[in-house]
Amino acid sequence: MNRIKFKLTSKGLIALVVLSALLVGAIFVNVALKNKEKQNALNEESRGEEQVLEASGDGDKAVSARVYEDYFTGFRNERSELRAKEIEYLRLIINDSGTDAETLQNAQVRLIELVENMEREFSIESMIRSKGFLDAAVTFRNDAVSVVINGDSLTNEEVARILDIVRTETGAPTSRIRISLSGTV
Repeated sequence: MNRIKFKLTSKGLIALVVLSALLVGAIFVNVALKNKEKQNALNEESRGEEQVLEASGDGDKAVSARVYEDYFTGFRNERSELRAKEIEYLRLIINDSGTDAETLQNAQVRLIELVENMEREFSIESMIRSKGFLDAAVTFRNDAVSVVINGDSLTNEEVARILDIVRTETGAPTSRIRISLSGTV
């Protein structure tokens, strides 16, 4: 029986990593779009409920809750748009036959880093919501992690839970993690 031998070259490895990153990115975008569709459907349903709350005299609470919800929805939409543009630019650099080797390598590294950050942000946000928080927005900047929590206040225990999630997922030291509330953004 003949066996097929497969040798993975550095170009093949890079192509495999880039294709994997693109696949993960496509999955992330698909999930984000589905969440956006669900959110839009929920928003349509909640508009009638919001009007009922305002008519009953609780208008300030309804408007306040809506502002926070809009912050997280807007933040995610803006983050997705910016990431899509950055990915597009990186793909142009990677696919340009005139790109020098160093620039190509830097673009590939940045693309992989970007996809890894997207995965970690999504994972952290999901874990925080699973711990009973209404919502969270996570970003990575200059080796620091920013977490915005939907709420009016946090107990020390809640801060510790959030820090534990972020440290576990990123390995970042506590000094590089910033936690804030959506009302204080």
